[in-house]
Amino acid sequence: MILGAHCPLSGGFSGALRQAQDLGCGAMQVFPCRRHAEPSAEELSDFRRARESGSVRRLLAHSRFAPCLGSSDEGMRGRSIELLDRELRLAAALGAEAFVLHAGAYSEGSSREEGLERAAAAVREALDRSGAGLTVLFENVPGGGRRLGSALEDLGRILEPLRRAGRPCGVCVDTAHAWAAGFDLSCAEGMLRFLSRLHRVVGADSVGAFHLNDTRALLGSQRESHAEWGGGFLGAEGLRALLSRPEYADRPGIVELPLRSDREAFRNSLAYLRRLGA
Repeated sequence: MILGAHCPLSGGFSGALRQAQDLGCGAMQVFPCRRHAEPSAEELSDFRRARESGSVRRLLAHSRFAPCLGSSDEGMRGRSIELLDRELRLAAALGAEAFVLHAGAYSEGSSREEGLERAAAAVREALDRSGAGLTVLFENVPGGGRRLGSALEDLGRILEPLRRAGRPCGVCVDTAHAWAAGFDLSCAEGMLRFLSRLHRVVGADSVGAFHLNDTRALLGSQRESHAEWGGGFLGAEGLRALLSRPEYADRPGIVELPLRSDREAFRNSLAYLRRLGA
């Protein structure tokens, strides 16, 4: 797996790239824009040029906004499509290979099936508007309420119409979210059982990236509580089984830590992953 980190934009895109390189990352993830701030064409160009001569081989862009793609409120859904269109264009301008997003939630009074259909149609529309040509990766979520994407079957159903329409799509697997949704990934047996089911539902080729996150949330709690590796419940055994899988050798594996984590926390987590994957 090509290991990397989600890098903040506090120092701009160039600062995020420098952090990734300082951490020895072969992959990185960024938001496609700062909050309420559009990057200039010069900044985007400088980032692409700097990345070409560096060590970062894989770039993921992650949607900054929580989209309402599965909503039956057409105004809310329309605004989500507009935001997604904007972010896809920026991600393409950065040179990202894939774009990670959450499917959102279905509306009260609607159904999960209708929400998944609406979300797939919304992503197709945003892709067509943007002309970005990026692979869209739907991230699994911890679950709870009407949120879409905690069940692997949700991901399979949302991918199906996009595949039929010829749009590039897949999934980004978050280990902490899978744990919170009830999949015990702490042991090799549990991890391999999860991956086998994932391959049956979405296909191994559709697994485009991983968010390699430890968590302090309880198994099946439907809560999000990312932790530095070694400080949560997932542990080494299941993670070692994941990192040893040859079919994921060219997939980016991104560490996401709590907002206030410093660079040393990322360095420690990446070192932990490298030791297990060696």
